[in-house]
Amino acid sequence: MSRRGVIATAVAGVFVAAALLVASLAAPLVIVSRPVDTDAATRAPAPVLPTLPSTTTTTPTSTGPPVGTSGLSAVFGVLLAALGVAVAVLIISLIVAAIRSAFRRPSLTRHAEATFAAPPVPDDLLSGSRKRLELLEAGEPRNAIVAAWLDLEQAAGETGLPRRPAETSTEYTARVIGTWEVDQSRLGDLGGLYREARFSVHPLDEGHRRRAIDDLSVLQADLERVARTQQEAALQGGSAGEPP
Repeated sequence: MSRRGVIATAVAGVFVAAALLVASLAAPLVIVSRPVDTDAATRAPAPVLPTLPSTTTTTPTSTGPPVGTSGLSAVFGVLLAALGVAVAVLIISLIVAAIRSAFRRPSLTRHAEATFAAPPVPDDLLSGSRKRLELLEAGEPRNAIVAAWLDLEQAAGETGLPRRPAETSTEYTARVIGTWEVDQSRLGDLGGLYREARFSVHPLDEGHRRRAIDDLSVLQADLERVARTQQEAALQGGSAGEPP
């Protein structure tokens, strides 16, 4: 509920409670009254005749309300007042609950982000590094770049990481190699050179070959560094678990 809705509910509740309280304490209203004779003031007064003593005993008449009427009115007033108080208490309780709900701030619990350790670098990615460099250095630059990337793509597929349905082979290879801490700019440049060599029609020169060799050399060095770090961590973990 918004603040405007809370205020409107509170005002309406106050008016309803006040109306019930006034209705319970007010005197009964006269609905039907005797019509006033407006011609009586203009007519002449009737002659007063002398009254003779009479032996008839007159019984005094009571002009008050019937017996038991005042008691019922009092009981009805008490019940109406109690009902008004109960309704007022209920309205006030609802207003307080609405105000608390409107101004209560949600409590958020922060959890630490999950950390995932990178899997070990496969041996095929490391052992095939020299072969891929040889493929880059031999033949025409276009064919050399395509052959080196396809060999890297095959090694990425042998890691066992699944390929996504809407993922191309180039995207899959880049995602697999990017699993480890490697130079992402070099990885992206090597993938771009492969797409250019595979799908373009303009000639590629030795400058393209040199870029591909530099990119692949940096990536292989990064993978070797990650593999050494993982081996050292495994050795330290094993020695720490051994009994003294």
